[in-house]
Amino acid sequence: MPAKNKTSKNIIIPTLELITALGIILFWIYFFMVENCDPSNSGIYLAFERAFPLADIGWLVPALTIGAIGLIKKQWFGAVFSLVGGGTLIFLALLDISFNVFYGIYTQSITGGIMNGLINLWSLFFGISLVVYISRNSKIS
Repeated sequence: MPAKNKTSKNIIIPTLELITALGIILFWIYFFMVENCDPSNSGIYLAFERAFPLADIGWLVPALTIGAIGLIKKQWFGAVFSLVGGGTLIFLALLDISFNVFYGIYTQSITGGIMNGLINLWSLFFGISLVVYISRNSKIS
């Protein structure tokens, strides 16, 4: 029974990595189909958001996905890419939070503020959690 519990704990982090990666892809589909075409969005907001897809889709999504696969397979690269993904989540969350506070994005609309706030909090919280989890539970050699 304890081995099963340990196994179920070992799948939580990789599952959250994959869900986060999928969420990022879905966000960009939504952004380019809806937000990018909305004339009420400011030019500075659109310019800022348009700067992120390469980092998100070209770096963060692969890092989280490779990290999750490596953790599931208990391979060394799982810890490395999970750390990379966690650090990237923290960095991008802090950039987004500072922009949103400086330009009042959180207060422009209730729905937008809640959506941005939840995305930013998840990115920051999960990024920190991922770094802490990997640093406590993995030996990279």
